[in-house]
Amino acid sequence: MRSVLAALLLVVATSSQASPFDQLSQVEMSLKQEQEAKKAEALRKADEAAALQRARDDERQRKRVASQRQAQAVALEAKKAKEAEIQRAQARNERFEDEARSLDLESRKLELEARKAQVARSDEYIDAELRAKAARTDVVQSEADATRNISSGTKALLESTGEADVNRSNKLFGD
Repeated sequence: MRSVLAALLLVVATSSQASPFDQLSQVEMSLKQEQEAKKAEALRKADEAAALQRARDDERQRKRVASQRQAQAVALEAKKAKEAEIQRAQARNERFEDEARSLDLESRKLELEARKAQVARSDEYIDAELRAKAARTDVVQSEADATRNISSGTKALLESTGEADVNRSNKLFGD
């Protein structure tokens, strides 16, 4: 609006020197220049607004990217922590299983040693029983020998007594 008034004042001031067509031409030219200036100003303002909008968009984009990177870093840390915890739990389970296997193996070894001891002891029991049977057999054999010896002694005594009686009777009866 001010520029229109300025253009009209300019036309009026120059109107005293120029013809109406020249004045009209000058007014049109002034208006055209003013419109071009307005367009240029509007374009400049639009460019500034677009540049400002681009800068805001770029800043938002940078913030969004930074936020995403931070979220990814936090997620990665959480994932690493979770994996570390899983590994610790797995290691704990493996140690427990190893210990259980070790205890089971030790238990089996002790069981085997107990069985070996029992077998060794049973051999000793068998040997003791065999010795006891052998001793009983020896006693029986000794008793049989003693009985046989007594019988042989008694037989020899009886035979000697019988021969002595025969000899005495021969001496008595004179043969």
